[in-house]
Amino acid sequence: MVFCRNISSLNPSLMENAFFVNKTPFIKGRLALALSVALLFSIVAVYQLSTQVSPWTTLHAKAPLVLLLEMLPVWLILFLLFATSKHFYDRRQQQETETKDHFVKNVSDIIQKIKSGEYNADRDVTGELLLDTSLSEIYKKFKTDADNERHRSWGNEGLARFREIMGSHTEIKALTDAFIAQLIQYVDANQGGVFILNADRHLELSACYAFERKKYLTKTVLPGEGLVGQCFLEGHSIYLTKVPDDYINITSGLGAANPQCILLVPLKVKEETLGVIELAAFKPFKKYKLDLIEKAAEALAQSISTVRVSEDTKKLLDKSLSREREMKDQEERMRQNMEELYVTQEDMRKVNLEMEELFKAINTLTATAELNLQGNLIKLNDRLLQTLRFTAQDLYGKSFDSLLTPDDQNVQTFANAWRAVQGGNSAEHVFTFHDSQKNQHWLRTGFYPLQGNAGVERILVFINDITEIKNKETELDKLNVAMDATRKMLIRILNEIPLKVFLKQYNGKFFVVNDAVSRFHGFDSPEGLIGKSDFDFYSAKDASDWLEAEHQIIATGRTEYIHPDGGKILHTIKMPFHIDPLNEMGILGLQADVTELETLRKEKTDRA
Repeated sequence: MVFCRNISSLNPSLMENAFFVNKTPFIKGRLALALSVALLFSIVAVYQLSTQVSPWTTLHAKAPLVLLLEMLPVWLILFLLFATSKHFYDRRQQQETETKDHFVKNVSDIIQKIKSGEYNADRDVTGELLLDTSLSEIYKKFKTDADNERHRSWGNEGLARFREIMGSHTEIKALTDAFIAQLIQYVDANQGGVFILNADRHLELSACYAFERKKYLTKTVLPGEGLVGQCFLEGHSIYLTKVPDDYINITSGLGAANPQCILLVPLKVKEETLGVIELAAFKPFKKYKLDLIEKAAEALAQSISTVRVSEDTKKLLDKSLSREREMKDQEERMRQNMEELYVTQEDMRKVNLEMEELFKAINTLTATAELNLQGNLIKLNDRLLQTLRFTAQDLYGKSFDSLLTPDDQNVQTFANAWRAVQGGNSAEHVFTFHDSQKNQHWLRTGFYPLQGNAGVERILVFINDITEIKNKETELDKLNVAMDATRKMLIRILNEIPLKVFLKQYNGKFFVVNDAVSRFHGFDSPEGLIGKSDFDFYSAKDASDWLEAEHQIIATGRTEYIHPDGGKILHTIKMPFHIDPLNEMGILGLQADVTELETLRKEKTDRA
């Protein structure tokens, strides 16, 4: 009992060391042997001593040292424990450290395999079921998260590419072409197209990639027609994994095959559908690819809407700018018109003033009148009354043609003029009138119709008395007749003179010639030669030299010379002569044929 009590009272740490030692095979044997010997010795010794003392219960009182003997096994155990405790503790720590390091390394390797994706639940174990189960679940969760992260990164990169494409195009055609090409390559599809709703409410193929479907040769689809039209009307994606053999065919350099899946995604902005994306592929699309295609379709729809809004805005802006330019042009034109109007008003004011002065001058110098459409006088000025020597009461309301001299020529001329005036045309003629004293007057009369909203309203008449001019013309005609007779007489005289007589202008043209000169130049009468010059009969050089010589004569004075001409010898006299009708200096020439005289003179000279 004492032994048991003493053992139970031992320090727990010592017991723990004992348990630790007990777990060591070599120490376990030694400890068992030592304890057995000590226990046997103690029992034998106590027994021997107890036989010497009666009763044995008084043994401890009589021999207290017996207690030490009884404690001998305990002391032995304590000795062994304290003697071997550090060794046991170091070995234990080393083993625990090695075990822990091995365990940690094993777990670390498994974690690295989990991170790299090389983990195998059947091969990579730690020996702890709970830990292995947790690692397997961690691996599954990590793999799922890694896949999700990879798919998310892949999707984000794709959206970034699509947005970059969308941001770099401002036209729907170029935008959809670049988008569908990038989308098909990115999601590993094989064919695709983008259908956009046009202004006619038809789905028009805006862009395609390796698109050879026969049913879309027209490139337009009605809403509700086929899968594309159905997807447009419903506004939801359509995903087919069982595609009819005759629906579409994908061709390449290696051959042709039917796709395994068809995906149609509507292009929606809020509740409005703008078009449809159609994709065909040999492999079914995974969920993360479907999600990307849906997001890309939303982004494309938004971009198309933005482009359309931009196009509409640009059209409105262009229209606004155009209207602004038009307004500015109109303002500028109005400003110019106002300036021109102001200038015109100023001009009109000046013109009115001038017209007033002109009318005053006209009323002073010219006889005027106004006629109604019936040809009656409704207004006349004092000059007309003075010219015709009538009073206003005598003429107001009378017909204008009643004032004319009643001869056929006057009547016919006035009738023609009146028809022209009624047609809106002006007319001017010379009429003869008789004044109140029956004297005849020649009046130049101009008729000018004044237009109104309904056409010709009245006729303005300007009358100029040319009676004196007509009288002078009559006298001049008589004088011309007399002068013509005199001229003809002078020409007859010149023609009778056996000389060539001519008068040239300063420019060398013949002004007066007699028949001898005209016949010499090949004309039957002088009229054919008048107005011609030596340039019409001789070379330009000779004519120019002669004209220069004649100008010299006009400058220096009379000259006389003998010269051969056409096989004859002529004696020519030229002198300056003022031509009164032309008020210029010319050349008067006289030529005589002295061929016989010169021949006789030469013969006489030869005989001498």
